[in-house]
Amino acid sequence: MILEKSLLDILWVLVCSGLVLIMQGGFLVLESGLTRAKNSINVAIKNIADFGVATLLFYTFGFGLMFGVTWNGLIGTSLFAPVFPEGKAWPPTFFLFQLVFCGTSATIVSGAVAERLKFHSYLFATALISGLIYPIAGHWCWGGSMTDESLGWLAARGFHDFAGSTLVHSVGGWVSLSLLLVVGARIGRFPENEEPKAVTGSNLPMAMLGGILLWFGWMGFNGGSTLAFNEKVPGIILNTIISSGFSLMVAMLSAWLIKGFPEATAPLNGSLAGLVAVTAGADCFTPIQSAIIGSIAGSLVLPAEKLLDKLKIDDAVGAIPVHLIGGIWGTIAVGIFADLNLIGHNVTRTSLLLTQVLGILSVGGFAFGLSLLIFYLINKFFPLRVDGDEERMGLNISEHKATTELIDLFLAMDYQRKTGDLAVDVPVEPFTEVGQIAERYNLVLGTVRSTLADNEKARAEIADAYEKVRIEQDKAEKLLLNVLPHSIAQELKANAGLIADSYPKVSILFADIVGFTKLSAVMRPESVVRLLNEVFSHFDILAEKYGLEKIKTIGDAYMAVGGLPLPNEAHPLLVAHMAWDMKELLSKFKLKKMGTKLRMRIGINTGPVVAGVIGTKKFIYDIWGDAVNLASRMESHGVPGEIQVTESTAELIRSDFALTERGEINVKGKGLVKTFLISHRLRSPEERFTDLGYSFSAT
Repeated sequence: MILEKSLLDILWVLVCSGLVLIMQGGFLVLESGLTRAKNSINVAIKNIADFGVATLLFYTFGFGLMFGVTWNGLIGTSLFAPVFPEGKAWPPTFFLFQLVFCGTSATIVSGAVAERLKFHSYLFATALISGLIYPIAGHWCWGGSMTDESLGWLAARGFHDFAGSTLVHSVGGWVSLSLLLVVGARIGRFPENEEPKAVTGSNLPMAMLGGILLWFGWMGFNGGSTLAFNEKVPGIILNTIISSGFSLMVAMLSAWLIKGFPEATAPLNGSLAGLVAVTAGADCFTPIQSAIIGSIAGSLVLPAEKLLDKLKIDDAVGAIPVHLIGGIWGTIAVGIFADLNLIGHNVTRTSLLLTQVLGILSVGGFAFGLSLLIFYLINKFFPLRVDGDEERMGLNISEHKATTELIDLFLAMDYQRKTGDLAVDVPVEPFTEVGQIAERYNLVLGTVRSTLADNEKARAEIADAYEKVRIEQDKAEKLLLNVLPHSIAQELKANAGLIADSYPKVSILFADIVGFTKLSAVMRPESVVRLLNEVFSHFDILAEKYGLEKIKTIGDAYMAVGGLPLPNEAHPLLVAHMAWDMKELLSKFKLKKMGTKLRMRIGINTGPVVAGVIGTKKFIYDIWGDAVNLASRMESHGVPGEIQVTESTAELIRSDFALTERGEINVKGKGLVKTFLISHRLRSPEERFTDLGYSFSAT
């Protein structure tokens, strides 16, 4: 049997329906202000569209599922697409009031998953809540509100949720949480191995306005839930405002204390958490109890936000701390604080508290479990969120092709950045702040064009000078290639920094003409230079033949090395063959006027060295290390006309040379060193290096 109401009651509930509908606008501006400008239009459209979806589905079958004749207290079975009797004002009034409640629950999801969800995905989520989850859970809690029968199973057990802390707000929070787990966080919100990155809203003052609109609408939300205009209404509204005010202050002060500054959104979300929490029992709390409940709700906001960050759950506007956590706490608070005489059920404090917990768990399990399963399955085949490029672009454009003058300016500037085409000014929208920015940007473009023209003229003048520099550089590079080893020269050209390398094993050759100092004293200077030039030119040809690097020539001394800068495992044999050729070559030189043959002491050692380029204008490639010093001692302590080698070299050249042990010589800093003399060559270099696979030919 449908209950009847007085015209005053009907008028009051109609007015409250309008106040609750204003909450839809409050959510719109709050969520748009807390998200980035590139997504604000998308957020606004969702907050309008979801009420349309809720109206369609709630009228078609949601209202019947919620308030129809019960089936075992689980689901309504009548009042689908209801046609209310003429002359009866209360049934359509009741429907309108319940419809705006349904729309409120659905719109909570919009803010939580903002900036990443496809528009049609959000409409599906709205349909799931308003057409299925909210009506069925609503039947459990409020079934029988329109009639004096058909109580839902939770209502029959004494579950008390006066205006929907659990049914409206927690249901919206549970569905938001499940959808967030499926679609994930916004790009860049949780960088790897870094602290979570906060996303600054586009218009915080507008978000604050949304909070005030929600306060205003909540007076109808809770005040109208009496479904009558009676003596309880003022107290209910008073409890609502007191809880919100205390929650606001506690949230703001706790965030201020922890963060060190009054964080902008703390009082906003704090006030909303207090409103949500008091909603479950605004009809059975005292003002002092409402203040306590609101204070606790405000203190839970920041810890809940921190927990979400730790779990990497990206709630864009704080919907879960406000609606889910606040709703759970408010429902429990009924069991702790409510005046049992006002509840209207013959229950004890303990049984009421247990019933409240049962309601939280059953409604939460149903809303979260069902929505998570459905969202997960759909997302497996039809992704619910936009792709990365669309998300970076912003959902205003990618989802709705909706631009603003600011977006148009950004697109024009982005085009110029990508193409480099600065010939055309960006469009100017007169009499707006964005237009003023565009106008000044065009002035900058004019200066840039003028500068580019001057630069083009200067470029032409520089081109000739640059060509001359290039020619000189080519000459310098060719000279560099002739002075240094090819690989070293190329490295020096590519990098002007220091060049130094360690080589674990190379073979070093030192050679010195015996008695040349005395000989040069009786020769003309030009004859001395001519002789050395002729001798060392032949040595250079031998070094090139064996792929060795000439390190330096000092007076009548000559130094070469094998195995660097390019590794060559045959370097001991290459150096030894060059030394033998040097010995034979020098024996053919005879000073005709003096009747004297030239002889050399040649020393060879194998070991590690350090090599590098010295100088910045005149380059010298040199090597250092104990192995170099020992090679030098092999020459200075050598036998005129002979090639003396260390034991380390001797072991590596026995395949090609016959060796005679000379014995030990005393080397300063080293002590006694075992040495060998090369007596004759066993294999020719052509034969040796053909066996090793080298492309080698005599010069």
